[in-house]
Amino acid sequence: MDNLNTNQKTLLWLSSGSVSNNNISKLLDYFGSVQNLWENFENEQLNLNFLKVETLNKLSKIKIDFEERILEKLNSEKAQIVTIFDNDYPSKLKQIEGAPYLLYYKGSLEDINNISIAVIGSRKATSYGKWAAEKLTKELSDIGVNIVSGLAVGIDTIAHKTALKYNAKTYGIIGCGINIAYPKNNRELFKQIAENKGAVITEYTFDIQPVAFNFHDRNRIISGLSEGVLVIEAQEKSGTLITAGHAANQGREIFAVPGNIDSLYSKGTNALIRDGAKITVSIDDIAEEILELKERVSLKKTFIDLGTLTDDELKIIECLQSGKNTIYVLEQETKMETGELLGNLTFLEMKGAIKVSADKISLNLSFPSISNK
Repeated sequence: MDNLNTNQKTLLWLSSGSVSNNNISKLLDYFGSVQNLWENFENEQLNLNFLKVETLNKLSKIKIDFEERILEKLNSEKAQIVTIFDNDYPSKLKQIEGAPYLLYYKGSLEDINNISIAVIGSRKATSYGKWAAEKLTKELSDIGVNIVSGLAVGIDTIAHKTALKYNAKTYGIIGCGINIAYPKNNRELFKQIAENKGAVITEYTFDIQPVAFNFHDRNRIISGLSEGVLVIEAQEKSGTLITAGHAANQGREIFAVPGNIDSLYSKGTNALIRDGAKITVSIDDIAEEILELKERVSLKKTFIDLGTLTDDELKIIECLQSGKNTIYVLEQETKMETGELLGNLTFLEMKGAIKVSADKISLNLSFPSISNK
């Protein structure tokens, strides 16, 4: 960055002085405008009794030559900023109560207003949770959905890595300064997200450490950037449920993956479902609640490349199209041995072409008729 406008300079100054989002609102109410705040702060200090004396003193001290120093810091860290007054501030986030006045980020916000789903869950993910996170994130990525998460270990990391693997944009929201990689093991992941036209984002100034209470506020940004929040796994008193609570307050859709009733890591998700979250086992469940996704899923299903299927798989699809949808009937029609048939059904299910239930098999995709193949 080469220079800052008054809004950017003032909000960076307040952020660097550790002024909370709530107190920034109070300052703007008091002064009436950002410019008046910048120009007349010293004259009104004694009247700003909602700020601590040490905060007032710090703001006065760092204001000297502030713009030059903060620009040097931003450029040295290859970080960028956006304020709530800028046109490129995320549109969904701007709508929430308590939207952060200032965001620091590395990467790009070019596509951040596209449809986005937050994928979140336990740091101590089970094998089931890891599988579900990868499956559902892939399905979302395949139809061009942005993936938002918190860059924590466990489900968050799986969501970000899966999004990158399938060429989706992903946005990691952190609870510390933009120059701090937390957890340290994800330093390379931070870099990959920024380099692939996603972004690592925070409302905290440089060098702020990842203390626990930062993550509560961080979670409102995760949900605020998204049309819906998908909870993969969560314990009964998990911080993940705080994000779901923010989502509910913001009017976002809440989706939850059901789990074993004996599993500690599914108690939170099962409770969400009990309280009204959408039970989610596939992209179709999410698409039912979000119109634009429903259209994308429908469009994707319309254009299926039959060339990706084997002759045996096509034979099964043909039977299903004609209503022959039980294991017994499929065995008779395809002349396959039971083991061979079950193997082909497994591969078709992995490709997302069919759904297998206890009593029947159904098509998951709208194939063109292949009865004359």
